[in-house]
Amino acid sequence: MMSSSAIKTRILFLVFLLMSGSLLTSCKEESAVGSSNKDHTTAIKAVVESLLDTIKKNNPEYPGGFSIYVTYPGGKAFATAGFANAPTELTHFRAASNTKSFTSTSIMLLYQKGKLNFNAKVTDTIPGTNKPYLPDDANYNIPFKNSITILQLMQHRAGVFDVSNEMIPDSIQANVPYKGANYLDYIMETDPTHTFTFDELTSVNSATGLYYFPPGGGYHYSNSGYVLLGKIIERVSGKGYSDFVKDEILIPMGLLSSSMPYLGSDRQLPAPFVPGYVQSVDGIKNTTISNISGNVAEGNLITTPADLAKFLRESLLGRGVISSVVMNQVILNMIPMGGATANGYGCGLQYVPNLGYGHTGAHEGYLSEMIYDPVTDITMIIYSNAWDLRDGILSISKVMNTMQEALYKTKGIVLGR
Repeated sequence: MMSSSAIKTRILFLVFLLMSGSLLTSCKEESAVGSSNKDHTTAIKAVVESLLDTIKKNNPEYPGGFSIYVTYPGGKAFATAGFANAPTELTHFRAASNTKSFTSTSIMLLYQKGKLNFNAKVTDTIPGTNKPYLPDDANYNIPFKNSITILQLMQHRAGVFDVSNEMIPDSIQANVPYKGANYLDYIMETDPTHTFTFDELTSVNSATGLYYFPPGGGYHYSNSGYVLLGKIIERVSGKGYSDFVKDEILIPMGLLSSSMPYLGSDRQLPAPFVPGYVQSVDGIKNTTISNISGNVAEGNLITTPADLAKFLRESLLGRGVISSVVMNQVILNMIPMGGATANGYGCGLQYVPNLGYGHTGAHEGYLSEMIYDPVTDITMIIYSNAWDLRDGILSISKVMNTMQEALYKTKGIVLGR
């Protein structure tokens, strides 16, 4: 049986296959909303109930529910099914890797303020200082450090080994005690409330010498690349990552129900929230309480459907903290990911054919996706509060496929199709 870390890594891979369209056939591209100023709640409620029914047919004990929140010209709709506590668009959940969009926004905000050059190498000096973007010490002696640019980190093209998701291979020559284990799991086995730091996590990259490819040599999703971005944000701004995001994005944009916990002891969600569950052959486990400190800057976001939808839509319309010029020319500059898909990843955002721009999130007990289509002005947030791991990757991929199908159906309803 695969370890929980190996399963998590492959789940994240599947999440991005979904977004790239590799697992689904999408519908014809639409150019305009055909039924604005209409209440679509009843029809979207039927989509969510059908989504739950589909999952329950194969898994009657599925412990979670599904929610879809949609905004469109002239209205909005929220629909849910399967939850015990009747969540609303203001109910909290763990949005996991949707965090990356906030991190890339933070980097580009510092660029707008003239405090950072996103094309610079991480060994270059911060404008107006003698201090490099990343510390010049043993913790940050990562492979190819002198060649990595900030932009490559945002685009997952720096080849940085993903410490939080991957197992450390037994075959490495480095003499480290966590060979054959996932580093985060290794530490939390004896210290569940341990507070991970950027320095600590990056020191694993340095000590092991692991990497995927030289910078610019391809695309490989990497949480650890965003850990480096978090460190850069702190060194350039002089603030802790979570404080910077709160002060410069959450408060200015009115996202007052969102937070970025960073302490190992800060493991609960604010009320109201949906609990998270993991279902396996051994039964159902409540995973709501979670040490998220090992995922700061790449997966520590707690938010609500309403906040997440507002952040995405306002940002892509150039009404957030980033100008429309920077958004369109840099963040939304999609580069092909390779393989069978023609899609690309920009800076903390990916394009999904016939749905729009967005991101996904997967943290134990939570699956989510945010999408905004600037052509039709439709925003959609979907999440579930459960992982079905009874058949490992196969069972959870079925849930993810069905969630993605529900988004296409939802968009079709709003468009009057």
